[in-house]
Amino acid sequence: MKLIINEFGSYLSKKENRFVIKNKEKKEEYSADDVNQILITSPSSLTEGAVKLAIERNIDIVFTTYSGRPFARIYPCTLGGTTLTRREQAKAYYNEKGKIIVKRIIEAKLYNQLSLIKRLNKTRNDLFAKEISLLEENTEKLKKYQISDLEKSKEVILGYEGYGASVYFSCLNKIINISKRDPESNDIGNITLNYGYGILYSEVERACILSGLDPYLGFLHSDRYGKPSMVLDLLEQFRPIIDKSIINLFVQKQLSDIDLEKIGDATLLTKNGRTKIIEAVQKGLAKRAKFKNKYLKVSNIILEQGREITRFLLEDSNDLIPFLWRE
Repeated sequence: MKLIINEFGSYLSKKENRFVIKNKEKKEEYSADDVNQILITSPSSLTEGAVKLAIERNIDIVFTTYSGRPFARIYPCTLGGTTLTRREQAKAYYNEKGKIIVKRIIEAKLYNQLSLIKRLNKTRNDLFAKEISLLEENTEKLKKYQISDLEKSKEVILGYEGYGASVYFSCLNKIINISKRDPESNDIGNITLNYGYGILYSEVERACILSGLDPYLGFLHSDRYGKPSMVLDLLEQFRPIIDKSIINLFVQKQLSDIDLEKIGDATLLTKNGRTKIIEAVQKGLAKRAKFKNKYLKVSNIILEQGREITRFLLEDSNDLIPFLWRE
């Protein structure tokens, strides 16, 4: 389970093999045996003992901003990739493996976006029939596209991705009032997606670290200096999982502008709004989907996908198995 600290001024300590969380309203204890990550989303304090217990149990501690974006994490020094893994990861940018990784990730993202729109269409009297046709055509075009040089082909690949995103979000706009994806926008649709993607980012970064991948040696997002480009690459195919969780909240009328508040010039989610999104996203990540002929929790698939990329880099393999969303 993920131990989520979402109350301002909370205090995290340890008692024997248990984590203890105290705040003004209550005190709770959780066995370290049941925790795989601690997510701190509000200003809080923690003791050295709590950190040591987490390290001993290979539990990473993640700190996020009010917008949901992780800004720091504590994890055991023993984690991290071998020199060989990182060397092969760096070399892959200039050989065939880098091309395959990029193509499979974006193919999977387009497939998973299409899969979600098809699900939504089933209960909406073919509302998205035209868009489904356009998304299918776009996905097939990318499949047929042959990458000659990764650096030169990025613009073409991003073109397919961008077109797919415009059609995809035109569908979502009919449900959650989000005409386009804009991380800087102050509308509730984009703000909630930002927060959901922040939680996903934390999961993906953890998968990279546990898989031995360098979070900063990516392929598609490699031009973003100082950014964890491998995390951003791997994250792409899992975004529709988060989208579905957020859509469910809007459809069930659990989210509205009342869940936003102004703090200075910033528009942020209220504590209640953050709590609802965290619960919905964690529920989505706990659902099972098919990957490599097994039904696993999505959170476990994220880790397996990281390990799949590591295997692909190190072994004499001709292809990479991406995550294609099948429940």
